[in-house]
Amino acid sequence: MELSPINDLELRTLLLANLTDDINNTGIIFKSIEQSYYYEGYVKGEE
Repeated sequence: MELSPINDLELRTLLLANLTDDINNTGIIFKSIEQSYYYEGYVKGEE
């Protein structure tokens, strides 16, 4: 087994700073889905 060259401390710090306990907020859920599509290259209103 080989150790990853990536230091996950930075990722953990970023993730923990941006997590929420508000799991029932539909606005947050839909914004997350929208960001996921944007990340994949889809744009709102595009056919």
